[in-house]
Amino acid sequence: MAIAVGGGGNEGRISVATRSSQVSNDLRTFRLTDAELSALFDTINRSVADEAHLKDRLAVVRQGETLTKRLAIAKENGWFRPMLGDLLRQGVSIVINDIQITEPMANAFGRHADLPPDWVTQQNLYVTPGESQGFDPHCDPHVVVVAHLYGQKVWTIYDKVLDNPVYDSETNTVADKSSALGVRSKIKVGPGDCFVIPRGLYHSAIALSPASVHLAVGIAGARAIDTIWAMADRALQDPAMRADRTPDEALEAARDYLSRFALEPVRLPRFPRAERGPDGAVSRLSFQEVLDALPDA
Repeated sequence: MAIAVGGGGNEGRISVATRSSQVSNDLRTFRLTDAELSALFDTINRSVADEAHLKDRLAVVRQGETLTKRLAIAKENGWFRPMLGDLLRQGVSIVINDIQITEPMANAFGRHADLPPDWVTQQNLYVTPGESQGFDPHCDPHVVVVAHLYGQKVWTIYDKVLDNPVYDSETNTVADKSSALGVRSKIKVGPGDCFVIPRGLYHSAIALSPASVHLAVGIAGARAIDTIWAMADRALQDPAMRADRTPDEALEAARDYLSRFALEPVRLPRFPRAERGPDGAVSRLSFQEVLDALPDA
């Protein structure tokens, strides 16, 4: 099932069956306007141009295996484009973390996802070689807005859903390879196409030749467990909370500590926004010629 490519700003829905009352029964889809695409291209191009800091935000994967520790980047500048082409030709996907979008774009993504704009958190760019799947089927512990920017990609939506997952040692957000997942929908997207993946819904994607690029925008509100974890982290720094006691004494000490704990709400947005917008009409990614030069599979 493909997202219909229409004029900028068009919205729709893709039917997809799920088993959890926590997840919507369909996926919201929309098209980026020319101005929104230009703003995203500009933001990404600025991030890529700052190569001195780019290497600290870079991750590389192939078929679910993380290869980042194998990277050896000696130069401060001039390394990104040659490395990008070389890795893509080897079937390796590149992830650039923490692309800092502007306030207007955060507002736009929040509006399209029907969620508060200050919930917009991480923004990661994925560059995937053709006929490749960078990650195994998985779900995310937050809503994800997928904004497709280059090439084409086929997304598979599965019927497996986790109820309000988080990243912790008890939660496995990657599907077990030994268990079969039921497929509910397949979505083929191209530049400007966007859709919203609900929190906990399992999905995967395969890029078509020669490569594809998309931005994944995570959206998450404040959670009670965040405050509880923060309290535990602070208590761990207090030697009195680590002392050996009888069970009753330990319980009383915990009650006393919690009674004195000053609670504060989680501050949103979690990360600062980029202040400046595009200098002009930016119509493409600065590294697009590297992608255009890749051979078809």
